[in-house]
Amino acid sequence: MRYFSAIFLSVILCVGCFQKTTTDTELIIKTLVEPKSGADDVAASEVIAYAYYTENNKWMVASYEDALNKVVTDSMGVNKKTIPDVEGIPYTKEGDKGNYTSLMLNQSPALVVVVCPEVRMYATLFKYLNVVNLHQTYMTLLLHPWKTTPYTEGTEKKGGVWNIMPPAPEQTPEETPDSEQTTEQDSTQK
Repeated sequence: MRYFSAIFLSVILCVGCFQKTTTDTELIIKTLVEPKSGADDVAASEVIAYAYYTENNKWMVASYEDALNKVVTDSMGVNKKTIPDVEGIPYTKEGDKGNYTSLMLNQSPALVVVVCPEVRMYATLFKYLNVVNLHQTYMTLLLHPWKTTPYTEGTEKKGGVWNIMPPAPEQTPEETPDSEQTTEQDSTQK
């Protein structure tokens, strides 16, 4: 009996040796918006998500327009990246209403960027892939458009800290050179 137990244990250990270990993960982000302080959270209607693989955490998004245009800049302001390594795709979670986005990550650290055009906000997160064989990672991003200063959500223990920027101001139409000339002509004619 002891002989068969030893063989069984050897087979089990041997099978375990051939299993692939990986830190790749499918990052699934649920994006919610709290329209006013104390209001119920609602699913974001539109979300753009992407990721850049970076050598370190010295990369950033400089503005809402950069976030929307998928531009990241190094902390020195010298180098820019404009083509994400990973683009988010819609993800459906059965039985749950919400706006989910999926990003397949296979390198670390990854600068993850989520943009919500309806509230003109964006959030960044440096995702470190340090857990083995975690095929899916679920995270929630809660946007507070009523906040006027940058804030953070989450913890390293829960997978990372989101750095969230307040709503970008609405852009006003810029004056064109033609409209300036018309204004100057009108004032000289008076």
